[in-house]
Amino acid sequence: MKTGVANATQPYHPLVIRRSCVALVAVLLAGCSAEADVPQPQQPTSGLLGALAAVRATDESTVLVEYGDVAAVRALVERDAERFRTLQGYGYSDVARTRVLPELVGFDPVSANTALRVGQPPTWAAVLRMDVDVAAVEAKITALGGERAGSGTWKTAEDGEVDLDNPLAQAGVVSGFQNLRVDAGSVVHAPTGAALKWITEPAGDRSLAADPMIGELARCLGDVSVAMISNPAGGRPVAAGVRTTPAGEATEVVCVPDENPNAVKDVVRTNLESPTWSEVLAGATVEQPADQTGVVRVLAPTAPGVGAGRVLVALHRNDLPALFS
Repeated sequence: MKTGVANATQPYHPLVIRRSCVALVAVLLAGCSAEADVPQPQQPTSGLLGALAAVRATDESTVLVEYGDVAAVRALVERDAERFRTLQGYGYSDVARTRVLPELVGFDPVSANTALRVGQPPTWAAVLRMDVDVAAVEAKITALGGERAGSGTWKTAEDGEVDLDNPLAQAGVVSGFQNLRVDAGSVVHAPTGAALKWITEPAGDRSLAADPMIGELARCLGDVSVAMISNPAGGRPVAAGVRTTPAGEATEVVCVPDENPNAVKDVVRTNLESPTWSEVLAGATVEQPADQTGVVRVLAPTAPGVGAGRVLVALHRNDLPALFS
């Protein structure tokens, strides 16, 4: 299935690739070392960082991260659908437009509390944190021809196999549910059993939250309701998200790593004055987080009546790298 998220992972134009990923990771690691003597917060248990702390970092899972506080977005849409409907679907983009999942598998991603999707086709995994009627879901999976593969774990097909006669495939969900783990508080699904284990097995100190690139960019984004972190091979890593409040306030956030953050800040300030970016990110400011070395952050308030998620649209269109070059 082709989605906008997959498009966001395409390699960036060579002109915007300024630093190697190895060098950028070294900068971020140096920053972590410099902060070693500073008391560190406990392991996060909520929000984006909390979600990342429960997923193992691998070469595949660090390529792309997509997160949504589904409950928070749901409340915002009920408050002002015109402004916030564009934030729906993050963390479960592969099935965001599918309305048959409750009938076929017994749960509805739209009703989740949070959603996280990591990796990119063909190797990815997703988790929905939500109340689950385990017996009902397992009965639906059995009806689809699923078989138990372990305690709470199910297989509906071989890894990566697509059965076009399967009701899920006929409904447009051709991949991602070959392997599932069903618990009272979550549903994990993936095309392969190996990817499923990124989430079902303890991540320990090898989690995405502890990853020097993904974790630092997530820290830079802060308390976001939706986010994407793109870390393409050979391209500039970039994170984008939207911070919101229950009152309907929204702030767009973009973060990038760089060996020379002061120079990048100057470039961004100049670009923010251009006709394009001054309209897209009106009132935006650029800064270096005080507690992070080698990271640049752009913050843009969202005026009342203006739709939220402009930075995410720019990331989908592969426009964001131009802001930093």
